[in-house]
Amino acid sequence: MKLNGWKRIGIIASAVWILGVGIYTYDSEAERASRAIAAEHVACDSHLPEWRNDEKAYEAAFRACDKHAEDSLSLAISNARFSAALFAFVPVPLGWGVTYLIFFLVRWVKRGFVTP
Repeated sequence: MKLNGWKRIGIIASAVWILGVGIYTYDSEAERASRAIAAEHVACDSHLPEWRNDEKAYEAAFRACDKHAEDSLSLAISNARFSAALFAFVPVPLGWGVTYLIFFLVRWVKRGFVTP
């Protein structure tokens, strides 16, 4: 299979798209989730019982807040990976398909103007 220059450019552009969009989407989704989880953790910490009155209840509540934050973070990371993969990989075959469809239609219309 011989690749012409345009196909080679398309392959390079696809690779750049997958890497660039994948990294950008993962970073932005992870950062957004991290800020939301940190705010949620701060809100949870503000409702902790007074540690001077009951240290064991304070530690148990603090561990519960920490556990909730860790669970939320692991879920957010898996969601960020899924979003990154979705935004990076789905447009590539769609772009190639649309490009080939346009080339097919242009050639089909050009053949209609050729006199036999």
